Amino acid sequence: MPERIRFTESVVRDLPVPPAKQKVTYLDFDPPEVKHRLAVPGLELVVSYTAIKSFVLRKKVKGRVVVVTLGRHPSINVDTARKLARKASNEMADGINPNQKKRAERHKNITLEDCFKSYVTDRDLSANTLSNYHTILNNSLDGWKNKPLKNITRDMVESRHGELSKISPSSANKAMRVLRSLYNYANAKYEDDEGRGLFPDNPVIRITALRKWHKERPRKNRIDDADFGAWFEAVLNPRGGGLAETVSDLLIFILLTGLRRREASNLRWDSVDMKKKSFTVSDTKNKEPLLLPLSDYLYDLFERRKKASEGDYVFSGVSHEKPIQEPRKQVEKVRAASKIEFTIHDLRRTFISVAESCEIAPYAIKALVNHKIPESRSGDITQDYIVWTLERLRVPMQKITDYILKHGKVNYLRTMQREKVP
Repeated sequence: MPERIRFTESVVRDLPVPPAKQKVTYLDFDPPEVKHRLAVPGLELVVSYTAIKSFVLRKKVKGRVVVVTLGRHPSINVDTARKLARKASNEMADGINPNQKKRAERHKNITLEDCFKSYVTDRDLSANTLSNYHTILNNSLDGWKNKPLKNITRDMVESRHGELSKISPSSANKAMRVLRSLYNYANAKYEDDEGRGLFPDNPVIRITALRKWHKERPRKNRIDDADFGAWFEAVLNPRGGGLAETVSDLLIFILLTGLRRREASNLRWDSVDMKKKSFTVSDTKNKEPLLLPLSDYLYDLFERRKKASEGDYVFSGVSHEKPIQEPRKQVEKVRAASKIEFTIHDLRRTFISVAESCEIAPYAIKALVNHKIPESRSGDITQDYIVWTLERLRVPMQKITDYILKHGKVNYLRTMQREKVP
């Protein structure tokens, strides 16, 4: 039980400091003989072993004990602490929790950037998604980072969407989708003192109401069978030395596995098992690890890379301490040399298309590229009961590789030397 004493400046100032790791609580109390009563019921002073003295008010609100921190002594004196305690006590008597009220007031002024930081902390986002979100915040929404969410209006959103649309309609849509997600998150995360969301009006609704979202057709680009020869000739004869060869190997690896760029470029040697001719991608988009076999061609490629490796990554960058970051320049060289327009993600799309043309079972394709359609969308739970072992996937993986190499006219022997197209 707290020790009851009458708070005065001298008494509070001279209270002893408790032993290490301990604290002592005192309760504001008027002795019976005192005629002029000043004590506020529930007002306490907590003294810690670090000599910090904090005034708090402890009372019930709607049947639950609530502790309100009023301030530290001597920053506030006894008289000020009692005034603050009376004000808080009156609010609590009306069923108001001062802590919730204070928190709600603070959250009303939360900025877009602060909301974004909280959002990415709470969400389990992939490195690629996180990077894209940061780019949108720092570019498309840059001027708004320090603005309170409550100050971003529908008119501002409509205007910004229009400005961004002149540069790139798809980028404008992406920016607004991120902004919409941030407001939905904020309304669920930040509440007023009665538990209601602080941001029920999502300003991005203006884009929907006016039907200003740009129609975006899904990309269907892939490398055609007839273009594999020119593509391999450009990739296998890179210009630019060691780093260019690393990018070339990375592009081939992505084409023959269907991995996403960062899944491939972040692959470490400790995730590769040369004895079992396999590798594991731990950080995937759907958060489920992916164990895949190495086809014969990729096994040779990995053997060659391992002998020349100086770091932890299969496709290391200039420093060898980090994976290769941005292969854009080398991709541009391959485009120019092959006269084939493609993106790195087109390689994944090509892999899936080739798999389908090889009449590989749809469930096997999903297993190879780590696609999992939720039951609520597909209505098919069969895929959850299929166990795809490494060896079961080795046959379709090799079949896809053989198909691509055949149409690319890449004839190779099992060699550690870098392959060259005749």
